Amino acid sequence: MVKTADAQSLAANVYARLRTAIMGGRYGSGARLLPSELAKEYDVSPTVVREALMRLAEQRLAVATPNRGFHVVNMTLVDMHDLVETRLINEVAALRLSVELGDVAWEAAVIAAYHEMAAYELDSEVWFDRHRAFHVALLTGCGNARLLSLCQDLIEVGDLYLRWSRQLATGTPVNVDWAERVLPGEHNAIMDAALARDADLAAAQYQAHVRRTETLAARAIANARGE
Repeated sequence: MVKTADAQSLAANVYARLRTAIMGGRYGSGARLLPSELAKEYDVSPTVVREALMRLAEQRLAVATPNRGFHVVNMTLVDMHDLVETRLINEVAALRLSVELGDVAWEAAVIAAYHEMAAYELDSEVWFDRHRAFHVALLTGCGNARLLSLCQDLIEVGDLYLRWSRQLATGTPVNVDWAERVLPGEHNAIMDAALARDADLAAAQYQAHVRRTETLAARAIANARGE
């Protein structure tokens, strides 16, 4: 019998591998995640796989449906809009608190996260990871662990939508708009306002950035569907 610690370690490993596969597009929107098949692929028990899938479901990267098992979250315009609205309510609040309460260590972390993101090409695997880390870094000075944890989960799902829609945008005019808008300065403008301790401007820049990203993602999805 596998020891509890070993089972937890195996589940953590399977979770990490499944998360990477989902974020990388191997399992697309709505794809079924069958514990029996995944157990064979990862050479673990179905119980270990289910534990990993439950963790993915907790982070809204997968969905557990009674009598039907697990599947990757479905990418829909309605869900994306709901996600954006929920993100803005919580992340803007956390950003305002960070601007008010963040110390020198927070400032240094934000600057470092920005430069680590800017050092990589848009759409590279590392860029997506650094992009997510930059958004989280902006909020880490909020002083509220529960709020920060919630925001991290929301940013994680937002990153999934970003990756999927960026893949759909490749080779289209939407891709040009995205590259010309994101790379030159939206992230830099948010950082500058936050470090200048201008909470209103930082909040406005952050909100506009997330909403414009939603607009471009929606265009990419609509184009892919021929709408």
